[in-house]
Amino acid sequence: MAKDAQRRAADKWDAKHPENKAHRRAKSAAKNFILKRASEDELQQVEHWVKERRAERQTSPIKKQ
Repeated sequence: MAKDAQRRAADKWDAKHPENKAHRRAKSAAKNFILKRASEDELQQVEHWVKERRAERQTSPIKKQ
């Protein structure tokens, strides 16, 4: 019973906060890809993207979600 109530509450919250839900889903997908599927070449590419993103944030910070 508690599980059903918790699921309904979570679904209701997600419906009111679609941006947050999309952010969590994208973050989870990225983490799973990096930890479970990425080859060495792909990991190097991800590191490159992270360095680029950090450099970009140094010049024009974007609001954290």
